[in-house]
Amino acid sequence: MGKTLTTLILLLSIVSMGYSQEEKQLFAMVYSKGKAWNENVSTSEQLKFKQHSIHLQNLRKEKKIIIGGRYSDYGFMILEAKNIDEAKLITQRDSTVINGVFKVELFEFLPFFEGCIGEEKQ
Repeated sequence: MGKTLTTLILLLSIVSMGYSQEEKQLFAMVYSKGKAWNENVSTSEQLKFKQHSIHLQNLRKEKKIIIGGRYSDYGFMILEAKNIDEAKLITQRDSTVINGVFKVELFEFLPFFEGCIGEEKQ
């Protein structure tokens, strides 16, 4: 968990969403290997991975996922939701979570730095 927290802090210092806490509620979603993870196949060959990808693609289309990426054996996304209950429901609809391939941890995400990915430094 310490590694995850360190990574979150590092990402916070690099990336900002530009949201005020009053406007939106944001959550960090941290994906890691679940009990049903198969070490003998690649990530894309895991059970229900195609459905997982479609789920995330739909969340991006709905503008629920602000940014996301992978690091080490983890996936990390910033999710916009009305509240923690909605965020939990969103993660519980993921077929890889339902089937135990991935597990997801949710953390309230409170940006403190305004900026933008790709913003030119002056």
